[in-house]
Amino acid sequence: MKQVLVFVLAIFLLSSCTKEKSYTYEVTGTSSSYSVTLQNSDDNTQQWASVGNGWAYKWSQKGTRWLYVSAQNNNSSGNVTVRILINGKIVAENTSVGGYTIATVSGDY
Repeated sequence: MKQVLVFVLAIFLLSSCTKEKSYTYEVTGTSSSYSVTLQNSDDNTQQWASVGNGWAYKWSQKGTRWLYVSAQNNNSSGNVTVRILINGKIVAENTSVGGYTIATVSGDY
């Protein structure tokens, strides 16, 4: 019983030491409109039919999680870039060139 208590206490202490991270999804490019799909801060899929250049979705929380963001160029030409940033540092980025193309990034971060 004593070993179980020590183990539970150690897990609690390690989990409480995890620092909060700042997460950001960014969408940029040369078009005026993009459709966005993402895994939001509550682990649900969320969509926007039309966002502008420089759009961002931000939140903070502790731990590592699966992240996903995808954006489609809504115009017949141009490009779209999606990024995942953690604490202001780019950890994933993808660009797609052409009309109506889609750029996607995802992963455990």
